Amino acid sequence: MIDIKIIRENPDLVKKNIKKKFQGEKVVLVDKVRKLDEDWRKFKYKEDKLRSDRNRVSENINQAMKAKNTKVAKEYIAEAKAIPGKIEKLQIKRKKLEVEIRKIMYQIPNMIHKSVPVGKDEAKNKTLRKWGKIPKFSFKPKSHADIVENLGLVDTERGAKVAGSRFYYLKDDIVLLNYALQKFTLDFLVKKGYAPIQPPYMLNKESISGAVSFEYFEEAIYKIDKENLYLIGTSEHALAAMYKDEVLDVEKPLKYAAVSSCFRKEAGSHGKDTKGIYRIHRFEKVEQFVFCKPEDEDKMFEEIIKNQEEIFKLLGIPYRIQALCSTEFGGSMSRTYDLEAWFPSQKKYGELGSTSSASDYQARKLNTKYLGDKNKRDYVYTLNGTAMTVQRTICCILENNQLKDGSIKIPKVLQKYMNGKKKIELKK
Repeated sequence: MIDIKIIRENPDLVKKNIKKKFQGEKVVLVDKVRKLDEDWRKFKYKEDKLRSDRNRVSENINQAMKAKNTKVAKEYIAEAKAIPGKIEKLQIKRKKLEVEIRKIMYQIPNMIHKSVPVGKDEAKNKTLRKWGKIPKFSFKPKSHADIVENLGLVDTERGAKVAGSRFYYLKDDIVLLNYALQKFTLDFLVKKGYAPIQPPYMLNKESISGAVSFEYFEEAIYKIDKENLYLIGTSEHALAAMYKDEVLDVEKPLKYAAVSSCFRKEAGSHGKDTKGIYRIHRFEKVEQFVFCKPEDEDKMFEEIIKNQEEIFKLLGIPYRIQALCSTEFGGSMSRTYDLEAWFPSQKKYGELGSTSSASDYQARKLNTKYLGDKNKRDYVYTLNGTAMTVQRTICCILENNQLKDGSIKIPKVLQKYMNGKKKIELKK
């Protein structure tokens, strides 16, 4: 959540930010928070005054006892006994307000970065750069869905039979390709100084709520029946919550490379990319995550996106980098870049991952701090970036590397991870 000081000192700035997100219905929340915060501060002032009074009365009792003025001492003692009850009543009211304020603050989006294009939809996204040569074929390129079916690499029919639509069995060489991409990406990031980590695949509601706006993300994730647990939609959420209520040493940024399965309901996407393994309920991902000081944010943001670009250059896949406009990324983030790779069958780019900064928004919700100047405890900045969304990247490799005979060239950097295999061919 954003710093409440911004609402206290510059509420109009927060309202303008909400409007840039085209969430005008939330503007009223700013004034609601201001009113509740004013009441909170009044209670806090009264509490502090009572504590001061308690100290004063205690001193008066001591003075009266020294003067052997029993009558006056009893009066002060009676006054002292009444103070804790008054403080307790004020605390109850103040803490109730804190819950209300926090609930509303969770709904107010992060302050967007000055570089973010303002727009209602993806038409306002900005292309920053492109890399790679769009492949030309002497034949009509097949879609990844047709390729995996022709080569017998994916069984969606049996996946649907045992688990429902958008579940699948991976088979033969595509299983090896799956693990090759994970190991290749993990090795790449470890060499870059990112510590490998595998997070829990389930999180409690409090942890997920700290990473995202839960009321908006809830429909996308799976809940464990009769448990306060949810399957992770991305390892970003588990990493964001890892240091909840802790104080970190981020003199050097803490950099992690997380490998995990991810689980998504894909609610609201019926009829969209339903064939193949591009939009599915379970997939593997390698995620970059960084905890750093505010002054390191820009440097780490650029490093994360550069890592992803290097990975796709090594794979030889054409891509473009898109700066998303104000409505195209989540409320917890201040800015997001997407890496979109080329899909020959559709003759367009498709998203394979994103890089985002949450500034101190996640850290405020999760109470994750670091020791700043003069040992002052400040909130860390958190950044995340996809290094590899494995199944989508598989789709992209299959389409870009297909040959006329139906086989698939394996990118050179992956061949050592696939026992020297250079092609994926139909099994005879």
